[in-house]
Amino acid sequence: MEKRVNVWVVIIVILMIALVFFASWKFTGYVVEALRKQVRFYFYDELTNCSLDGYVSIGKKIIGKTNQGYFNLTLANYEENFNNKSNISLFGRLDNCFDTDLFFDKYWKAFEIERHYFLGDSVFNFKTKINPHNPAKRELIGFIQPDKVAIELENIDIRNEEVLEDLSEINNYLNNKINYTKDWDFNKENYWQTPLETLELKQGDCEDYNTALLSLFLAYNHSLNCYNVIFASHVTTFCYIDDYYLYYDQGKTELKKRIVNKDIETKPRLATLKQEYFKHYGINNSERAYYVFNENKFIEFKDDNEFIEWQSDISNKKQEFDLFENLEQKLTNLSEINETEELELRTQAPSTELPTLGGFFTDNTITLSILGIIFIILFMILIKIIINK
Repeated sequence: MEKRVNVWVVIIVILMIALVFFASWKFTGYVVEALRKQVRFYFYDELTNCSLDGYVSIGKKIIGKTNQGYFNLTLANYEENFNNKSNISLFGRLDNCFDTDLFFDKYWKAFEIERHYFLGDSVFNFKTKINPHNPAKRELIGFIQPDKVAIELENIDIRNEEVLEDLSEINNYLNNKINYTKDWDFNKENYWQTPLETLELKQGDCEDYNTALLSLFLAYNHSLNCYNVIFASHVTTFCYIDDYYLYYDQGKTELKKRIVNKDIETKPRLATLKQEYFKHYGINNSERAYYVFNENKFIEFKDDNEFIEWQSDISNKKQEFDLFENLEQKLTNLSEINETEELELRTQAPSTELPTLGGFFTDNTITLSILGIIFIILFMILIKIIINK
């Protein structure tokens, strides 16, 4: 009799285990599908452990934004944007964790992410080293700060009658105020001062002087079509105002050329102006322009011909926009496009939608109820057998 009881116990236990495996199998299918959505990127500075919040791009296309350093990359986003791309970048403004509001622009080589990583909560860490005062590329934009130096204009004799005369006055004032000092005379490495630092220290090198000068120009008139130009060994300020092409610099430098009728001679004349500036300032004639930037725009040139081409095509009216508002708008437009595409996909092929855990319980209410009742009955029988035994 005891042997028969033991057999029944074994049978009931096996049935209960089978029920659990059956339910788990169906449940797991839904769990895997629900989680088959994304991986997480985490961006941070390894020196401070501060997280980085900004706009994530693959190549030149914005694909999202980080929150406390994290960016959720969906499988669909990955499959659409990571094919044949060279880099992942993060661009944004530093926060209180770094005690500055300068910009960062960091790059990592794009890599293949195997599909199984999207089955769970995989995290990929992107670490970097932030040095805000040694900027590169779009980080340069953060050093043009008109609002922070606007009060300095009160010390300058500006009559607000003739723009070019006022700009000359600002350039002369800054020349009298700032003493030229090489980086290596007072810093161990290349250090870009903010315009406010330059005005307070009353010293700086070419990049310090010209970022301060451009900031003062734009504080005087925010719509001025002016930029800082980076050559191999020097930084200067360039403007286009009322048909005048102008270079401003230390040493009270102000070279200009007026070109009213744009024709095939415009580019050669601009090339000549550049050479005149080089000769005046003592720059090697073989140097070329690499970048131009102001408070909302950064442009990179492959060679000097592109720089001259850009000068000849420059508009008399600067395109005004807030850099981060522009990026946010691009991100909003991208989200709207993605939502529209997802809606169309659901409309055209509703059967392709991924199941959810909520859907699992809704779709299997009767089955789950029966399995639950059977499990309870088997459990009660098992308890009774054990007690009687």
